[in-house]
Amino acid sequence: MKKVISVIAPMYNESSLVHEYCAEMLKIARKIEENYYLEIILVNDGSKDDTLDIMREEQMKHSKEISIVCLSRNFGLEGAVNAGLRKAKGDAVIVMDADLQDPPTLIPDMLEKWENGYDVVVCSRIKRSNDSFFKKFTARLYYKILDSLSGKLKLEQSAANFRLLSKKAVEQILLLPEVNSVFRVVVPYIGMKTAVIGYDRDKRFAGETKYNFSKMLPYAMDSITGISIEPLRKIVYFMPVSLIISAFGLGMFFVHSGFLSHIYLVLFFVGICFSMFFVGIAVMSEYIAQIFKEVKGRPSSIIYEYLPADCVKERIDDELC
Repeated sequence: MKKVISVIAPMYNESSLVHEYCAEMLKIARKIEENYYLEIILVNDGSKDDTLDIMREEQMKHSKEISIVCLSRNFGLEGAVNAGLRKAKGDAVIVMDADLQDPPTLIPDMLEKWENGYDVVVCSRIKRSNDSFFKKFTARLYYKILDSLSGKLKLEQSAANFRLLSKKAVEQILLLPEVNSVFRVVVPYIGMKTAVIGYDRDKRFAGETKYNFSKMLPYAMDSITGISIEPLRKIVYFMPVSLIISAFGLGMFFVHSGFLSHIYLVLFFVGICFSMFFVGIAVMSEYIAQIFKEVKGRPSSIIYEYLPADCVKERIDDELC
């Protein structure tokens, strides 16, 4: 009996690339059809354009392979990924971006690693030649900070959401009680046997990315606060540093002459101390915000409609029996 491979592709206002994404994925489906059924899960993350209509068109033409998960509104990338994981029926599940920067041609290689006993296959970007200098710099900074805070977790550098998970790995992730989880953090947390495949990331096929700096910053903060409490612990270091700065400023006050120089020095060192104080408050506020989200216990996404592909309907019927 053929194994089912579920591929999750979250989409938000991506009408310009739905057809091309499905066409590329169907090529892979034909390539691996001797051994696998490929379930293409299109997750509509509350799109405002005609993304959902085009998804329905594609499913009408390819009902055997294409499933649609429609969320009640826009929940963001993590909510869409979680919804896809909850509905995926595959023996292995792949999460990827739908803009074709994550090349579908890597899927056979990922399946080979999985068949060789790996529960997780991570695709790590070797080059980011199509990204701006600012994007490259902030990405390096993000991964460096995450790695320094990860403790016993092993995080792959330049690895985003393009990963394969075994059914066992998916079940473990769905058992985690946290609400505001970050996929690229919880995958290494479960600690299963992992393989890494390097690749060169291509240009986006069409449209513009929906993740600008204003959206990536909260995402980065969720990752950092979700992986470690080290930022909270490091606030303790602010107190002795503030005392040293204050003592130094007081010494300079007595050394320098002149009323204005005294005022400038006092303002300068007080400003540094207050800046450190507010940084500490900001870090604590982030963790309090995470506690607030977790205590409410609201789901990361709400599925409004689910239209399964023909290749998984039998599995759904078996679950209902």
